[in-house]
Amino acid sequence: MHHKHSGYGEALRRFLRHHYVERQIYLRSHGQVQFISLSPFTQAVFLAIAFVFFSWIAFSSVNVVFKQQIITSKEQRYLKMQSAYEERVAQLQAAYDQLNGQLVISQERFLATTRELEDRHRQLTALMSQSQSASSELESMRRRYAATARPASAAARANTILMSVDHDSDLAALGADLGQTTTRPQRTADAETYVVDGAENGGIDIASLAAGDDQNDTASQIDARLTRLDRNQQGLVNSIEETTDRKIKELRSIIAMTDVAEVKTLSGGSSSRMPVAEGGPFLGLAEGEALADGGKDSAFSRQLHRVSQNLNTMADLEKFIAKVPLAEPLVSYRETSGFGPRIDPFNGRMAFHAGEDLATDYGSTVYATTAGTVTFADWRGAYGRMIEIDLGNGFRTRYGHLSRIDVKVGQKIAFREPIGRVGSSGRSSGPHLHYEVWFDGIVRDPSKFIEAGHYVFAKQG
Repeated sequence: MHHKHSGYGEALRRFLRHHYVERQIYLRSHGQVQFISLSPFTQAVFLAIAFVFFSWIAFSSVNVVFKQQIITSKEQRYLKMQSAYEERVAQLQAAYDQLNGQLVISQERFLATTRELEDRHRQLTALMSQSQSASSELESMRRRYAATARPASAAARANTILMSVDHDSDLAALGADLGQTTTRPQRTADAETYVVDGAENGGIDIASLAAGDDQNDTASQIDARLTRLDRNQQGLVNSIEETTDRKIKELRSIIAMTDVAEVKTLSGGSSSRMPVAEGGPFLGLAEGEALADGGKDSAFSRQLHRVSQNLNTMADLEKFIAKVPLAEPLVSYRETSGFGPRIDPFNGRMAFHAGEDLATDYGSTVYATTAGTVTFADWRGAYGRMIEIDLGNGFRTRYGHLSRIDVKVGQKIAFREPIGRVGSSGRSSGPHLHYEVWFDGIVRDPSKFIEAGHYVFAKQG
């Protein structure tokens, strides 16, 4: 290794001696001559210094000459970079504005939809409250009747196919969905968002629309959820309408069994029907909907209005039924003589029986078949001890052959309230209750009212 470095040094010395021979510079001053020896190495150093010096001079000269061009080139390069940067920023701003615009549109659409759903929710809740209050009086009568009803084994005549005892449970079950789909506002520290709650999925925050690449997926989830809520609400109101229509038909069928529906208005007015004051130009259904800007929401509103009207009709029917004497006046009995023509038990001649004879044990409790006011409570010829109760709406009931009277004239009687005891007073051959139903001054067949009452009051087996 030492020999190798020595060889390099010897070669360098030979190169310098060949090209840079030792030179001497002579100086003569005051008659004396002096010289300076320049070794090959010194010459090489001076040459290098001269090269660097002239290179610097050349660079400076070029820089001075082309300075403006260099500056202009740099400025152009900078302007290009700035232009590209500004263009990129503009693209990002445009993308952000587009995304923000979509977000605002989605928020507005979502908020409008949730407000619509909340309004529907309130309307449906009001409908459920209306349906529950519509039959509160009749439900109270059912409970009171059940407290004094005979055992199911003895109610062989009872028929409950037409109408269930607790028909409001159907509407109540339908209303259970209302508690599963709600829209509620939530306020955070920096913004107000709206969340849809449901029994199936968790809430979806509208603010998550701006969460990057998941915007479309989140918007799809929101649309799907809102569609599901709309479908559930529409299904609920359809079910309420179907149930209400069915109940109205059932109630009208029950009233029709008593043969009084055709001569009495539901409002309790006179039997003669006055013409309804109506009018206006004829418009076809499609034309009318176009004028009213009929759309999905207006169709839903019309359906809600129709259901509300049906609930009012059902309430009127049930109020009317509550005034009709449909209950049995005794807990346990057997029918010994029906309404209409019969052979008189005392003289054997054909006669008309204006009521129904219900035989039972002497002293059995007699109950009022509906609420009313006592108009007679005393002995009345062939009736013996008799009670007459004015029920309103043109109805009166009579209870004859009693052994005891427990009410007095002018007394207000509640439904299923005890009013007396079974006996055999007056023109009677044994302990029984002579029961009559009068409507608008005409005596009616009590068995039809009792049979209709089985569909309302009797327990299901």
